[in-house]
Amino acid sequence: MIRTKRLAACSLTVALCTVCMLLGALLELGIYAAPMLSSIALIPIGLKYGKKYQLTAWIAASLLCMILVPNAEQNLLFFGLFGWYPAARTAFQKLKKPLRILVKLLLFNVIIIAVEALVMLVLVPEAMGIGLLAAFLLLMNILMFCFDRLLPLMELLAMRLIKYL
Repeated sequence: MIRTKRLAACSLTVALCTVCMLLGALLELGIYAAPMLSSIALIPIGLKYGKKYQLTAWIAASLLCMILVPNAEQNLLFFGLFGWYPAARTAFQKLKKPLRILVKLLLFNVIIIAVEALVMLVLVPEAMGIGLLAAFLLLMNILMFCFDRLLPLMELLAMRLIKYL
C-alpha cells in the first residue's frame, strides 16, 4: 500500500511538471518560468519520500518533456538546471557562505552558457550581440538568485501542505 501511494504521488507530480512545461511552451510565456514552477512541484516529493524519489521524478518528467514539449530551450533548462537544483540545494547549503555563493554562481553560469550556446549555435542560428548576451546573463543570474531565495519558502509551504495529505 505504501509503495502504491508513493508511485501514485510521484506519477501525479511528473504529470503536473509535464503539463506545466507544456503550457509554458504553448503559451510562449514560460521559457524560464515553466522549468522553475515544475521544479517547485517536485519539492513535496523530496520532503515526503526523499531525494531519491525526487530525482527519479525529475528524470521521468525530463524525459516526458523532451518527448512532448516542443520548446527545446525550456526542456534543456529544466533538465540541465532547474529540475535537479531543489534536490541538490541542501548539499550546497552545507558549504560556508562565500564558497556556497561562488559555487552556485559558477555552476549556474556554466550551465546557462552551455544551454544558450547550444540553442544559439544549433537550434536558432541567429546570434545575439555581445552586449545583449551580457545583459541576458546578468538577468539570468538575478533570476537564479531570486529562485534560490524562493526555494526555502516553497519548502516551508510544502511541509505545511504535507501535514494535510
